Amino acid sequence: MWLSIFRRTPKAFDRIAGKDQLICRSKLKKALNTSNQLLVNRIFELIDLDKSGYIDRYEFDTFANTISYNDKRHRLRFIIAICDLNGDGYVNKDELGQILDACIRDQSLNLTGEQKKAIKDCVFSLAGLSDDDKGLNLKEFKKFIELVPGFDFQFDQFVNELLGRKNIRQRSSSKSPVFFKLNFFRNYLKDVLWFSFYAAINVFLFFNAMSHYELQGATLPVQLARGGGACLNFNCALILLPMCKVLLGRLRHSALSFVLPLDNLTEIHKGIAFNIIGFSFIHIAAHFTNYTLNQQNIALVLCASAIGITGVGITSSLLLISVTGYLRSKNYERFLSVHKLYVLFFILTLLHGPVFWLWLLPTGLLFLVDIGIRIWRKRRTLKVSKLESLPDGVTLVRFCEHPFKNFYPGDYLKIRIPSVAKDEWHPFTISAAPESFVLDLHIRYNGDWTGALHNLSNRMRYSHESVYAQLDGPYSAPTSSVYRSDVVVLIAGGIGVTPFASTLQSLLLNEKNNTSVNQQVYFHWLNRSQNSYSWFIDLLNQASKQLGSDRFHLHIHLTSLTRSFSNIVMQMAFDAFWSAFRFDPITGLPAQTSAGRPNWDLVFSELAAKYPNKKVDVYFCGPKRLGKSVRKTALKYGLYFREEKFE
Repeated sequence: MWLSIFRRTPKAFDRIAGKDQLICRSKLKKALNTSNQLLVNRIFELIDLDKSGYIDRYEFDTFANTISYNDKRHRLRFIIAICDLNGDGYVNKDELGQILDACIRDQSLNLTGEQKKAIKDCVFSLAGLSDDDKGLNLKEFKKFIELVPGFDFQFDQFVNELLGRKNIRQRSSSKSPVFFKLNFFRNYLKDVLWFSFYAAINVFLFFNAMSHYELQGATLPVQLARGGGACLNFNCALILLPMCKVLLGRLRHSALSFVLPLDNLTEIHKGIAFNIIGFSFIHIAAHFTNYTLNQQNIALVLCASAIGITGVGITSSLLLISVTGYLRSKNYERFLSVHKLYVLFFILTLLHGPVFWLWLLPTGLLFLVDIGIRIWRKRRTLKVSKLESLPDGVTLVRFCEHPFKNFYPGDYLKIRIPSVAKDEWHPFTISAAPESFVLDLHIRYNGDWTGALHNLSNRMRYSHESVYAQLDGPYSAPTSSVYRSDVVVLIAGGIGVTPFASTLQSLLLNEKNNTSVNQQVYFHWLNRSQNSYSWFIDLLNQASKQLGSDRFHLHIHLTSLTRSFSNIVMQMAFDAFWSAFRFDPITGLPAQTSAGRPNWDLVFSELAAKYPNKKVDVYFCGPKRLGKSVRKTALKYGLYFREEKFE
């Protein structure tokens, strides 16, 4: 491993030094990825052996080879040399305090003076030193390091970052990814079976229609047009079914959920839409070919016949719906407005296709019932009991009186607040448990509507105005199936913690009433800001205390922490604080905060090895890019993946 690092040293020097092949303090500061000038100066002075004010290739190679050795003695000498500001061979409390303050500032953390003093005292206490001792020398430092975990891992990360090497994945107990275990296919088994069934129906309808018209003596273009038309009848009727969110949501907690692909309704809707576009192209192209072969006036057919006029209308509305649907992320309001053209699309299709009403009747009735339930629910107006701004631009919306008595943890609803925007509905996860007496929504500032809501919550501090809202829901989501899992892995990115907050509250309340299932819960929460953990800190503390570390495994990840030398010194001190008090000084939680994102390969391979014969479900809610990484690695090790979706 270290040989490969030595080979990268020349490349690292060339990258840092540039054309002049010399490293100055500003270049080293950039390479160390730190704003901690004190540490930059100390490290520069140690590398610059001839005190010329520049680091040449020989000096950098000597430094890189020294820190690359997996030998604690070399590494500890390096740390002591940096922290020993007066050069007497000892690191006293004042020197440690200066270095620690600089590291904490560099990592943009907010700690009180009392916290910093307690952390510093814990380092000396763990090393067995008193106030009368001169300080930490190599012997005491080695004793201290042996009592804190993760030193080598943190140092390796620092070396890898500096030398431009990707983090080395730790070996796991799993010999190889379990691609061929049956569990791997469970994630997609329902989708594959239903897609195969759906594809078979389309193939049958297409070739059956072609065969029927072939027997009647129709030309090939007419046969193709009729085949495409038969598939359009089926798909245009079917596309409404995945949008029956209310009715299908009731099936999630029934036996049918094991055979129905209820987690991917929006993707199914989109897939059917793409097929409608494809079959429409076949249908139109075949008809145009037939008109051309028969030397018919295409313009006259399109403008002077009912078939032509309705066909043009259908194609135009389909084109508008498709384009705005594809560009929905750029203008969601425009997408919603244009998508209402589906009403015109279906009216024209009924006039265009003589037998389409037979296909549309069953799914259309279900869709109308679903729409009716939604309209009835949207009429309810509730008073907001509490509107409070929380750290990092999050707004708490609470209803003490609400009609939702039977919902599941992880369910979401849509909310409209007329005082914020009269005609806008937005989906958010319910963050309170069904067993509680309140209904909470935690909404993060992420756009015009959420920004206006946060501004309203700040204004409410100085006024007593009443705020009213209309709620549409609840709607079922994948996280609401958590209670069926033996081993639960909850992974939250930022405000994506809300469905899992509801899940944990429900679990704790059921545990209190002796009605819970004995589950193993692994909770990973990733945030960029230290303040974000305050949203649910009481809940996480309660879960740790009530469930115990043998059932509730809490992992906190602060992604804004850089894997620089500042982090090494800081984490060593935080480990000492943890050993003394058993809670983390950054979050106050009974779990140590890790820098950056976790190594998902290591996390999931250990879970796969620990529970080879148990159902392990990974539930994710957060940014899409993070979700893709988590999904890919979870499936790699045969775990079951579900992602929270609001559509």
